[in-house]
Parts: sequence; C-alpha cells; structure tokens
Amino acid sequence: MQASFLRISWIARVTFLEAVRQRFFAFLLILGAAMALSSVSFRVLDFGHGELKFIADFGFGGMFLFGSVLAVVMTAQLFFSEMDNRTALTLLAKPLGRGEFLLGKFAGAWAVLAVFVGVLSALLGVVLWGREQELLLLAEQSGKVPPTFSASGLAQFALLQWLRLGVVASIVLAISSLARTFLYAVVVGALAVVAGQLQWIAQDAILKPTESPAYEALLWCTSRVLPNLQQFNIGDALVLGATGVPADAVGAVVLAGAAYMAAYVFLGALLFGRREI
Repeated sequence: MQASFLRISWIARVTFLEAVRQRFFAFLLILGAAMALSSVSFRVLDFGHGELKFIADFGFGGMFLFGSVLAVVMTAQLFFSEMDNRTALTLLAKPLGRGEFLLGKFAGAWAVLAVFVGVLSALLGVVLWGREQELLLLAEQSGKVPPTFSASGLAQFALLQWLRLGVVASIVLAISSLARTFLYAVVVGALAVVAGQLQWIAQDAILKPTESPAYEALLWCTSRVLPNLQQFNIGDALVLGATGVPADAVGAVVLAGAAYMAAYVFLGALLFGRREI
C-alpha cells in the first residue's frame, strides 16, 4: 500500500512540474489574474446590482471560464503527451499499474488547479476587501448600510471551485482514456462542461412526476450520470450573503463533487486498463 502511494505521488509530482512549466498555464493564470484585478474598472457595466456583487460575479466567472479551459486542455495534453511520446510504455513497464498511473496524472492536474484557484481567489479577495473599505467609508458619511464581505466565505467558495474543476478534470481524464486523439478528448470534454452547466435545465424539464415509478427512477439515474456543475455556483451567498450558507448545504456539495471525481477516475482506470498503448 505504501509503495503504491509512493508511485502515485511520484507520478503526481512529475505531472505537476510538467504542467506548471507550460506556457499555457502561465497564460491562463495571467489572464485570470488580470480579469480579477481589473474587475473594479468594469463596474461601470453594472446595471442595478450591488458593486461588490458585480466584482465578485465578474471574478467568479473568469475563474470558472479560464479554469475550465485549463482543466480540459491541460488534462488531455498531459495524458496524450505520455501516449504520443511513448513514455507511458516505459513507465508501465516498471512496477506501476495503469490505475496508479491514471490516479497520479489526476492528482498532478488537480494540484495545478489548486494553484490556479488559490492565486485567483487571493487576488479577488484583495480586490473585494479594498473596495469594501472604500464603500464602508462612503456608507459612514452617507448613513447607509455598508456592504459586507466574508473572507471565510471566499475560502469556502475557492474550495468548491477547486472541486468543480477537479470534477471537470476527472471527466476529461475518463474521456482521454477512451479517446484516440487529443482533439477529440478536448472537444468532448468541452461539450461535457457545457452540458454540466445546463444540466439543471434538463432536470427541471425531465424530472416531473410520472405514473411509472420505474420510468421516473430511470430518468433520475440518467440525469445524474453527468454532474450538475451549477450546484457549485453559490459564491454570492458564501462571500456576500449576510447569513451565509448552511454548513450541511456546503457539505452536500463537497460530497457530491468528491463522489463524481472518484467515480470518473475509477471509470477512467477501467477504460485505460483495456486500452492498447
């Protein structure tokens, strides 16, 4: 067990170092950071929302947009680079199982996503805190109720976004284990992200009471094959909500994200075990 953990950790460390050295990662990180830092400048585009809410939504949107692109492209690229360079054959010729190889790849990619989310969340927190201090001063002068910003809520939201991007990476890894080309994995992975974002619409349209319990159970199961990525999108309530979000609600989202990641990584390991390299 310890030897297996060490092999997985080694693959994860090599994958992490390979990913952070890529220009693509640096490019998206700089774009995301610029979007978060410039969110105050774009508040003139706001139409009727609170200023802190606009800044938060702007930053959250950029984090998920660029994070999803990073999760899809980077995960597929890290997998197919091993296939195309034939280094996977060398690694798997050693006492390294295919499941360990895939789990190490996922762990390395997820660690890179942690750096991405952590940096952007910290920058967004600085922007929100700085603007909150300015608004507090203006509120004292005008006698209005000042806006609130929760640093602990932002930390919880960052954790949820890390989980959401981890789910995306696990889906792409499962697709890559079956796909034969990098382009196919990226395209299907991107479509899966879009479908996951819109999955709640399908649930509302399909999951209606029926006279057949078996049919209703079938619809319920099929609608949950693909995760509902919108359930992670509770940033406003966590970061700006006066009462916050119940701990059990956050815990339920965390458990759902962890379950989806484990299921897709397991599925990817099964598919990769049957793949000819």
